[in-house]
Parts: sequence; C-alpha cells; structure tokens
Amino acid sequence: MQCCTDRIPQVVFWMIGVLPAEFRGLFSQRTMLGRRSETRISPDRMRAMDLVFDIATSMEFWRRVYPADRVPKPAGSVTMGDCACSRKDVERLLPAWATDDFLAPLGGVVHVTVFDVREKRKSATCVVHVRNGRLPEGSHYRLNDSALIASPAFIFLCAATVLNFSALVALGCELCGFYGFDSSRSRGFRKRRAPLLTVERLRAFLEQARHYRGWKTATRALPFIVERSASPMETFDVLAMCLPYRYGGYSLRKPIMNEAVELTSKAAHVAKRSVCYPDMCYIDAKRRLKVDIEHHGKFDHSTDDDWDSDRARVNGLKEMGFEVIELTNSQVKDLETFEIIIQRIAKLIGKQVRKEHCGATPARLEFRRAVIEWNRSYGRLS
Repeated sequence: MQCCTDRIPQVVFWMIGVLPAEFRGLFSQRTMLGRRSETRISPDRMRAMDLVFDIATSMEFWRRVYPADRVPKPAGSVTMGDCACSRKDVERLLPAWATDDFLAPLGGVVHVTVFDVREKRKSATCVVHVRNGRLPEGSHYRLNDSALIASPAFIFLCAATVLNFSALVALGCELCGFYGFDSSRSRGFRKRRAPLLTVERLRAFLEQARHYRGWKTATRALPFIVERSASPMETFDVLAMCLPYRYGGYSLRKPIMNEAVELTSKAAHVAKRSVCYPDMCYIDAKRRLKVDIEHHGKFDHSTDDDWDSDRARVNGLKEMGFEVIELTNSQVKDLETFEIIIQRIAKLIGKQVRKEHCGATPARLEFRRAVIEWNRSYGRLS
C-alpha cells in the first residue's frame, strides 16, 4: 500500500503536465500522421508561432529579395513553434518585403507550410501546404523571430513532386546559375553575381534527405544540371544540347558556361577588354578544340553601344582561335533550324547525332513544351 501511495504524486504530475523541461519539449513536438517530427521545438518556444513560407513564396524571395551578390551560408537546424495558417496570424507575421507587388506573381496570396494536416485552413489570402515534419537538415533559414524561409535545396527537393522533369532540371540550372526569374523586369529575369547553390551542395543536401518525398526524382535530375547559366535561354540551349535522347536532348557533353577566358594582347585590343566570358564553350587542348556558342537575346542589343560591344567580344574570341556559333531566339524556337546548328556543334566536338534521334520526337516536343512554358510562366511553382 505504501508503494502505491508513493506513486500518486507522479501520476498527478503526469496528468496535469508538470514534467521536467526536457520532457515537455519532447511531448509537444508537431507530428505528421502520428509519427514524431524531427523538427524539435525547444521548451521555451512551445507557445511561439512561426510563419513558415512554402516553396512558391520562398522561391520568389530568393529571386527578387535576397541580395544578388551574396551566396547563402549552408542552412543549419532550426527550431519551430506552432505554424501560422490563419489569415489573421499570417498577416500579423508577414515581413515588410512581402508587399502587394511582391505577391502579385503568386496571385496575391502567401504560400505557407504546416506539418499537421489538421492545421490546414482555407483562406482567400493564403494557401496552406502540408509537408512531412521529418525535415532534412538545412531545409529552412530563419529570417527573424517569427518567420522561416525554405532553403534553395529544399525548394528543389519539393519541386520534384510537382514539376515536369525537364522543368525541374531548368530550376536546378537557375539555382546554380547567375539569374533569377523576375516578371517585373523587362527581360523577365534578374542578373545575379553569385549563384544560390552549387551542384555539390545540392548533392550533399539530398544525401541526407532520402526519406523525403521527391528524393528519387530530384536525385535523377541532379546529374543533368549545368552550373553558371546566365539566362533562361542559355538554360534552354544547354539542356536541349546535353539532355539524353530519352528526355528530348541531343546527348552532347556539357560545355563550360560563362567561365573567364584571358585574352592575348592582340585579342584584347580587338575585343576592347582583357577577359571574355563565353556563353557556352568547349575547350580541348589536345585536340586544339575551341568552340564558343553565343546566344543573342532581344535585350542584349537594345542600343548601338551594346551591339558594338558584343561584336567586339565575338571578334576577340575569334582572334583567340575560337570557332564561334551564334544563336538567336528565332533560330532556337524553330526546331529544324536549331537541329542544323546542333549537327554543326556535334561535328566540331566529335559527336555523332544519329538520324533516328533527330526530328520532332515525342520526347523532344515534350521537352520544348515544358521548358518554354516554364520560361513563359517566369518559373512559377504555384
């Protein structure tokens, strides 16, 4: 009897929730389908509320708000409170940069994340997405005391569940490149001086995200991402050239994109600069191979000075011994014309494109449809 009496206080404490701090934190974690979340909530933040931006709003942040000359540091682990999902809470916690102009490309709504299906709400001002609470390490950055943003790597992983495969690879090229879609700009994108991500960092993130939905597709897309693309059309060109036949490409090897080429004094005099950055190039010293593919967009030559500067650059590369192949938007859009140019590039780099892999194959038509639609929508994820 004495033994039972000794246990009464413990039972009472259990029932009223008076437990040591380390246990209170454990039992108050958010859950998904009855499984314990790996996103731990610290005891002192149990009653706090966080606005967790989902991938669509997060991608717009990285494209249009985050400084163009900065590389994000690797995201570490974060603690989260209750997820804001009601209109009142979302509007209260919105950062200053989430203006009406910012939200316009998203249909004027905020996309937020919750980790429990019971928290999903319907609202005219926000779209609530339910994600698996077992978050991979590095999935989010904390912006302030009450807001978190999805990391570029986590965006890529989640996008694998909603995007066409070719569009997913194009998203990877954007994240690892020098541009970000921005519908408010005349050319439709913003130049970046530093990429948000590298293929190696993305690979490291995916290695510890095997349990997460979309991992297989994201991992399958990873080898086809080409780093250092500087525009959506450069991404289209390089994917059309290098994706395997089964995905609508021509299986050419990856070129070097936008890497510095030091010019000789004579070439520098012609180019009116000491360094050039070819859009896409193949260099093989053993074969004395130097091929440069340049894409001329309609906004690249908006003035006479732009045209003169570009011609000087091309002539400087020719002086360096480069075989320069020039592409325009109209040539790329016309499949027959584009294929003639691809055959020329393939011959120069020693690659044979077989006849059975040419023409308007179903895979090629699907690739062109998906990536052109991706570009026209300014890379929308919603």
